[in-house]
Amino acid sequence: MTFQKTMWSEATIISIEKETNLTWRFIIESNDDFDFKAGQFVTIKIDDLKRSYSIASYKLSNKIFELLIVKLDGGQMTNILFNNIKVGDKIEIRGPLGRFNLPDKVESDIVLICTGTGLAPFRSILQSIVLNNISHHKIYLIFGTRTYQDLLCFDEMKDYENKLKNFKYIPVLSREDWEGESGYVHNQYIKLIKSKKLKDPIFYLCGWRDMIKEARNNLKELGFDSKKIKLEIYG
Repeated sequence: MTFQKTMWSEATIISIEKETNLTWRFIIESNDDFDFKAGQFVTIKIDDLKRSYSIASYKLSNKIFELLIVKLDGGQMTNILFNNIKVGDKIEIRGPLGRFNLPDKVESDIVLICTGTGLAPFRSILQSIVLNNISHHKIYLIFGTRTYQDLLCFDEMKDYENKLKNFKYIPVLSREDWEGESGYVHNQYIKLIKSKKLKDPIFYLCGWRDMIKEARNNLKELGFDSKKIKLEIYG
């Protein structure tokens, strides 16, 4: 089991990269070793503000990790991160925390469903599967956002279809027609379930509260037990 740190420690912003206009990738180096399981989150503190973010990377080193953070209207923390923080600045961190992880032995099909920066823990999980050569069955990643320009890590996620056996990436756009799927994530996992291609699946839901609430209700109505539905809620 990964040790969960409850004390604050110092870390440094070592890089800030623009993924989209509103979502940036913050690369952070902890002063101490930062051992975590893919799918966990970290809490950061700047001045007196504290916010928790899913870790978006896996084992870049024993001290470095990445966060995908979207700028929120009126968000106090994101206002600081997007307007005031620069490379080299110090912050405080606490973690890793959370149990939004794959089982120790993956014996079921996995369906990852997310919106926006809910992609972050799944990016970490996919990196861990590749790095650790984790045995798995089918894995589907359904990622919903508004427009093509909002697709986070698009080329990287597509590339996993070459790196990972039995992996399928399904990006969905709600406000733009394109060559891929349009609409909302709900249509995609329901279609997948009705195709009868899944073997005893576990569903991982990450993103905004309304999406997760609707997805959980849909899955329960389709007969899936709560133990097979894992949640990580933003906002």
